[in-house]
Amino acid sequence: MLRESTMGRVDLTGARRVAARAVPGLCKLVPLLFVACLARAEQGSSAMASCPPGESSKFICGVVNSEDIVQLPKSHWVVTSGKIGPGVPVGHLFLVNVDTRVVETLYPVAHNQYRQDQKLFGSCPGKPDEKKFHAEGINVRATDNGKYTLYVINHGGKHDFVNEEARESTEVFEIDTRDDKPKITWVGCALSPPMPDSHQPSVGNAVAPLPNDAFAVTINPADALAHMRAPETAAKLLKGEILGRVMIWSPGTGWQEVPGSEMAGNNGIEASPDGKWLYVNALLERGIYRLSLGRTPAERVVVKTTFYPDNIRWGDDGFLYLAGPAATSRGIFGEAIACQARPSCPSPFKVLRLDPQTLHSEELLDEPGGPLFGLATGVAKVGNELWVSSVRGTRLAVFPIK
Repeated sequence: MLRESTMGRVDLTGARRVAARAVPGLCKLVPLLFVACLARAEQGSSAMASCPPGESSKFICGVVNSEDIVQLPKSHWVVTSGKIGPGVPVGHLFLVNVDTRVVETLYPVAHNQYRQDQKLFGSCPGKPDEKKFHAEGINVRATDNGKYTLYVINHGGKHDFVNEEARESTEVFEIDTRDDKPKITWVGCALSPPMPDSHQPSVGNAVAPLPNDAFAVTINPADALAHMRAPETAAKLLKGEILGRVMIWSPGTGWQEVPGSEMAGNNGIEASPDGKWLYVNALLERGIYRLSLGRTPAERVVVKTTFYPDNIRWGDDGFLYLAGPAATSRGIFGEAIACQARPSCPSPFKVLRLDPQTLHSEELLDEPGGPLFGLATGVAKVGNELWVSSVRGTRLAVFPIK
């Protein structure tokens, strides 16, 4: 899939060291590189909660801090990630029945299944700590009939991102939907690599499956996140002087850097089904990059947006769908700071549809946000609806596609 000559190899021992590097209480220090960093859930919420009367047609209640969302292809199941926050000491994965809109916790639960695939993930140090699970970006690969591989960016500890007790990783699960109720089994992981230029700790954000059991992950420098309140660091991030990368993990090869993937605020990511193209959201550039794989030199084209694109997701119609906070006079950092003390974030947001071939884009939603829902970070096309997730709150918003 990826020629060795076009990729930069990364020493896996360096990646293992990243998980032990200390960046204590990182999210407490920064206003935002990714809006997820500031998310705090409404306290005392339950994953089995139902929406109040009159809201069920507009919302799906019971998910908590759902930074990202994906539908299992050709099924009536949706999975969302869930981050930690005040009153929410453990992150989760949530399962939503498309037909009934019933929400339940998928992982971790009282009794979880583990079966490490030693052939693919022999270098994984073992199962994640359920009490420190912290899910951000997610994605899925259809495998056998009724089975799926789910990839989850896990920050793995009480504090966000990298700290002494945590492992920054991509966790891999098998989901079996052949019975009435889907079953999830953890099968392995890949510890996040260091930044390829500085070999300093990185923070993973989003993941996309590639052919031959490989997957791509967006990463950014942990140190920049830790010092983003400093005016000098914030200015460098906004000017594109501190850049993220895309890394690809392949069985037997480990991590490799994708040439041409230097972007400001690497965030959501998807890959073409043939594995020849990546579509990467550069949040701080307000743009989406189409980036080639296996070509020298790499080909990359950017499509500018009017908002801060967070996550990106394939639709069953062959288009890509993106969601993210709208641009305001306060800017992305100021908007996040303004939301810090609120039980939910009413920030405005947008959803865009992108043609992956022509790169023609169309804004489908331009919402002001409100007390019930705002700060959108993810979107999935579910039938003729857009299901929009937010890193902050206890519900999904549902919009008909016009």
